[in-house]
Amino acid sequence: MRNLIVGADIGQAIDPTAIVLAESYRPEQIYVDSIPDAEMLVRWIERVPLGTSYSEVVDRIARVGEAAQVYGNVTTVLDATGVGRPVVEMLKRRSSIPLRAVTFSAGSVVTKTDPYSYVVPKRDLVTALEVLLQGRRIHVTPDLALAQDMRAELMAFEVGVSARGHDAYEAASGHHDDLVMALALCAWWAGQPSSGQTFLDYWRLASVLRCPRRSDGHLWGDGRCVACGLLRNVPAQSSIQEVPQ
Repeated sequence: MRNLIVGADIGQAIDPTAIVLAESYRPEQIYVDSIPDAEMLVRWIERVPLGTSYSEVVDRIARVGEAAQVYGNVTTVLDATGVGRPVVEMLKRRSSIPLRAVTFSAGSVVTKTDPYSYVVPKRDLVTALEVLLQGRRIHVTPDLALAQDMRAELMAFEVGVSARGHDAYEAASGHHDDLVMALALCAWWAGQPSSGQTFLDYWRLASVLRCPRRSDGHLWGDGRCVACGLLRNVPAQSSIQEVPQ
Protein backbone atom coordinates (compact mmCIF):
# COMPACT_ATOMS: atom_id res chain seq x y z
CA MET A 1 0.00 0.00 0.00
CA ARG A 2 1.37 3.43 -0.95
CA ASN A 3 2.22 6.02 1.65
CA LEU A 4 0.86 9.42 0.54
CA ILE A 5 1.18 12.73 2.37
CA VAL A 6 -0.75 15.96 1.82
CA GLY A 7 1.35 18.88 3.04
CA ALA A 8 -0.52 22.17 3.44
CA ASP A 9 1.10 25.51 4.27
CA ILE A 10 -1.68 27.88 5.28
CA GLY A 11 -1.39 31.31 3.71
CA GLN A 12 -1.83 34.66 5.38
CA ALA A 13 -2.08 38.22 4.06
CA ILE A 14 0.58 38.03 1.33
CA ASP A 15 1.17 34.30 0.86
CA PRO A 16 -1.36 31.93 -0.70
CA THR A 17 -2.10 28.51 0.78
CA ALA A 18 0.03 25.80 -0.81
CA ILE A 19 -0.96 22.14 -1.10
CA VAL A 20 1.53 19.43 -2.05
CA LEU A 21 0.71 15.74 -2.44
CA ALA A 22 3.77 13.50 -2.23
CA GLU A 23 4.39 9.77 -2.12
CA SER A 24 7.10 8.41 0.17
CA TYR A 25 8.52 5.10 -1.06
CA ARG A 26 11.60 2.92 -1.24
CA PRO A 27 13.02 1.89 -4.61
CA GLU A 28 13.21 -1.81 -5.38
CA GLN A 29 15.97 -3.52 -3.43
CA ILE A 30 18.73 -4.73 -5.77
CA TYR A 31 21.35 -6.01 -3.31
CA VAL A 32 20.49 -8.33 -0.41
CA ASP A 33 22.69 -6.46 2.07
CA SER A 34 21.72 -2.94 1.00
CA ILE A 35 18.32 -1.38 1.72
CA PRO A 36 17.64 1.64 -0.55
CA ASP A 37 17.03 4.99 1.12
CA ALA A 38 13.47 6.28 0.99
CA GLU A 39 12.61 8.70 -1.81
CA MET A 40 9.76 11.12 -2.47
CA LEU A 41 7.65 11.60 -5.57
CA VAL A 42 5.65 14.83 -5.80
CA ARG A 43 2.32 14.02 -7.44
CA TRP A 44 0.31 17.24 -7.07
CA ILE A 45 1.08 20.92 -6.44
CA GLU A 46 -1.58 23.56 -5.91
CA ARG A 47 -1.86 27.15 -4.76
CA VAL A 48 -5.18 28.34 -3.38
CA PRO A 49 -5.66 31.97 -4.49
CA LEU A 50 -5.32 34.80 -2.01
CA GLY A 51 -8.66 35.89 -0.60
CA THR A 52 -10.13 32.38 -0.59
CA SER A 53 -12.24 31.75 2.51
CA TYR A 54 -10.99 29.29 5.13
CA SER A 55 -13.94 27.00 4.45
CA GLU A 56 -12.95 26.80 0.77
CA VAL A 57 -9.29 26.23 1.70
CA VAL A 58 -10.35 23.37 3.97
CA ASP A 59 -12.48 21.88 1.21
CA ARG A 60 -9.57 21.96 -1.26
CA ILE A 61 -7.19 20.26 1.19
CA ALA A 62 -9.79 17.61 1.97
CA ARG A 63 -10.59 16.92 -1.69
CA VAL A 64 -6.92 16.47 -2.61
CA GLY A 65 -6.58 13.91 0.17
CA GLU A 66 -9.79 12.15 -0.76
CA ALA A 67 -8.72 11.85 -4.39
CA ALA A 68 -5.39 10.33 -3.26
CA GLN A 69 -7.07 7.68 -1.10
CA VAL A 70 -7.71 5.62 -4.22
CA TYR A 71 -3.95 5.03 -4.44
CA GLY A 72 -2.95 4.34 -0.84
CA ASN A 73 -2.88 5.45 2.77
CA VAL A 74 -3.09 9.24 3.13
CA THR A 75 -2.07 11.53 5.98
CA THR A 76 -2.63 15.29 5.93
CA VAL A 77 0.13 17.33 7.61
CA LEU A 78 -1.05 20.88 8.14
CA ASP A 79 0.69 24.09 9.15
CA ALA A 80 -1.07 25.10 12.38
CA THR A 81 1.04 28.20 13.01
CA GLY A 82 -0.94 31.40 13.53
CA VAL A 83 -4.10 31.38 11.43
CA GLY A 84 -3.60 27.67 10.71
CA ARG A 85 -5.23 26.60 13.99
CA PRO A 86 -8.84 27.43 12.95
CA VAL A 87 -8.21 25.56 9.69
CA VAL A 88 -7.11 22.50 11.69
CA GLU A 89 -10.38 22.45 13.63
CA MET A 90 -12.44 22.92 10.46
CA LEU A 91 -10.56 20.16 8.65
CA LYS A 92 -11.14 17.75 11.53
CA ARG A 93 -14.86 18.21 11.01
CA ARG A 94 -14.67 18.12 7.20
CA SER A 95 -12.50 15.06 6.58
CA SER A 96 -11.91 11.62 8.08
CA ILE A 97 -8.36 11.42 6.66
CA PRO A 98 -5.73 11.21 9.44
CA LEU A 99 -4.55 14.71 10.31
CA ARG A 100 -1.34 15.96 11.93
CA ALA A 101 -1.09 19.61 12.94
CA VAL A 102 2.39 21.16 12.98
CA THR A 103 3.20 24.48 14.62
CA PHE A 104 6.49 25.97 13.47
CA SER A 105 8.89 27.09 16.20
CA ALA A 106 12.33 28.67 16.57
CA GLY A 107 13.28 26.12 19.23
CA SER A 108 15.46 23.04 19.04
CA VAL A 109 13.20 20.23 20.25
CA VAL A 110 10.10 18.62 18.74
CA THR A 111 7.21 18.62 21.20
CA LYS A 112 4.13 16.45 20.84
CA THR A 113 1.34 18.41 22.49
CA ASP A 114 -1.39 15.82 21.91
CA PRO A 115 -1.73 12.61 19.82
CA TYR A 116 -2.21 14.64 16.63
CA SER A 117 -0.31 17.91 17.22
CA TYR A 118 3.38 18.80 17.16
CA VAL A 119 5.53 21.87 17.76
CA VAL A 120 8.44 21.46 15.35
CA PRO A 121 11.54 23.65 14.92
CA LYS A 122 11.54 25.14 11.45
CA ARG A 123 15.14 23.96 11.27
CA ASP A 124 13.96 20.34 11.46
CA LEU A 125 11.46 20.83 8.66
CA VAL A 126 14.06 22.41 6.39
CA THR A 127 16.63 19.74 7.32
CA ALA A 128 14.24 16.97 6.28
CA LEU A 129 13.87 18.59 2.87
CA GLU A 130 17.60 19.28 2.62
CA VAL A 131 18.35 15.58 3.20
CA LEU A 132 16.20 14.63 0.23
CA LEU A 133 17.67 17.33 -1.99
CA GLN A 134 21.26 16.49 -1.12
CA GLY A 135 20.59 12.80 -1.74
CA ARG A 136 18.83 13.45 -5.05
CA ARG A 137 15.85 11.56 -3.71
CA ILE A 138 13.01 13.90 -4.58
CA HIS A 139 11.21 13.78 -7.92
CA VAL A 140 8.13 15.14 -9.65
CA THR A 141 5.70 13.46 -12.00
CA PRO A 142 6.04 14.58 -15.63
CA ASP A 143 4.50 17.92 -16.66
CA LEU A 144 3.23 18.65 -13.16
CA ALA A 145 1.61 22.07 -12.86
CA LEU A 146 3.55 24.57 -10.71
CA ALA A 147 6.70 22.40 -10.72
CA GLN A 148 8.66 25.34 -12.11
CA ASP A 149 7.27 27.57 -9.37
CA MET A 150 8.47 25.07 -6.77
CA ARG A 151 11.92 25.00 -8.34
CA ALA A 152 12.04 28.79 -8.28
CA GLU A 153 11.08 28.88 -4.61
CA LEU A 154 13.78 26.35 -3.75
CA MET A 155 16.32 28.48 -5.56
CA ALA A 156 15.21 31.58 -3.63
CA PHE A 157 14.99 29.96 -0.20
CA GLU A 158 17.63 31.18 2.22
CA VAL A 159 19.16 29.92 5.43
CA GLY A 160 20.93 32.53 7.50
CA VAL A 161 21.21 34.20 10.90
CA SER A 162 18.75 36.72 12.26
CA ALA A 163 19.74 40.02 13.88
CA ARG A 164 19.45 38.27 17.27
CA GLY A 165 21.75 35.46 16.22
CA HIS A 166 19.07 32.83 15.64
CA ASP A 167 18.75 30.55 12.62
CA ALA A 168 16.48 32.02 9.94
CA TYR A 169 14.75 29.99 7.24
CA GLU A 170 12.75 31.98 4.73
CA ALA A 171 12.36 33.12 1.16
CA ALA A 172 14.59 35.85 -0.18
CA SER A 173 13.04 39.30 -0.23
CA GLY A 174 10.30 39.52 -2.83
CA HIS A 175 9.79 35.76 -3.06
CA HIS A 176 7.36 33.25 -1.57
CA ASP A 177 8.16 30.05 0.34
CA ASP A 178 4.69 28.51 0.64
CA LEU A 179 5.43 25.63 -1.76
CA VAL A 180 8.79 24.96 -0.09
CA MET A 181 7.19 24.72 3.36
CA ALA A 182 4.32 22.51 2.14
CA LEU A 183 6.93 20.18 0.65
CA ALA A 184 9.00 20.38 3.85
CA LEU A 185 5.96 19.26 5.86
CA CYS A 186 5.71 16.19 3.61
CA ALA A 187 9.42 15.47 3.96
CA TRP A 188 9.38 15.85 7.73
CA TRP A 189 6.38 13.59 8.25
CA ALA A 190 7.81 10.95 5.90
CA GLY A 191 10.88 10.87 8.15
CA GLN A 192 8.89 10.07 11.28
CA PRO A 193 8.83 6.39 12.33
CA SER A 194 5.06 6.50 12.75
CA SER A 195 4.60 7.52 9.12
CA GLY A 196 5.60 4.09 7.87
CA GLN A 197 8.77 5.33 6.13
CA THR A 198 12.03 6.43 7.75
CA PHE A 199 14.82 8.32 6.06
CA LEU A 200 17.82 6.42 7.45
CA ASP A 201 20.24 9.29 7.02
CA TYR A 202 18.03 12.05 8.50
CA TRP A 203 20.35 12.90 11.36
CA ARG A 204 23.47 11.95 9.43
CA LEU A 205 22.97 15.08 7.28
CA ALA A 206 21.25 17.23 9.90
CA SER A 207 24.60 18.84 10.73
CA VAL A 208 24.49 20.55 7.31
CA LEU A 209 22.32 23.29 8.81
CA ARG A 210 24.41 23.60 11.98
CA CYS A 211 27.90 24.12 10.53
CA PRO A 212 29.53 27.58 10.36
CA ARG A 213 27.90 29.82 7.79
CA ARG A 214 29.57 31.38 4.80
CA SER A 215 29.97 35.14 4.73
CA ASP A 216 26.86 35.48 2.57
CA GLY A 217 24.78 33.51 5.09
CA HIS A 218 23.73 30.85 2.59
CA LEU A 219 23.97 27.32 3.89
CA TRP A 220 21.07 26.31 1.68
CA GLY A 221 23.29 27.13 -1.30
CA ASP A 222 24.33 23.58 -2.16
CA GLY A 223 20.72 22.50 -2.30
CA ARG A 224 19.52 25.63 -4.10
CA CYS A 225 22.10 25.66 -6.86
CA VAL A 226 21.17 22.15 -7.98
CA ALA A 227 17.49 22.24 -7.08
CA CYS A 228 16.38 22.33 -10.71
CA GLY A 229 18.22 19.09 -11.33
CA LEU A 230 17.05 17.42 -8.13
CA LEU A 231 13.36 17.87 -8.82
CA ARG A 232 13.58 15.42 -11.67
CA ASN A 233 10.70 14.35 -13.86
CA VAL A 234 10.35 10.59 -13.47
CA PRO A 235 7.81 8.23 -15.01
CA ALA A 236 5.10 7.38 -12.50
CA GLN A 237 3.91 3.79 -12.31
CA SER A 238 0.42 5.22 -12.01
CA SER A 239 -0.16 8.88 -11.36
CA ILE A 240 -3.04 10.76 -9.83
CA GLN A 241 -4.41 12.11 -13.05
CA GLU A 242 -6.95 14.57 -11.74
CA VAL A 243 -7.93 16.07 -8.44
CA PRO A 244 -11.58 17.22 -8.29
CA GLN A 245 -12.00 20.92 -9.00
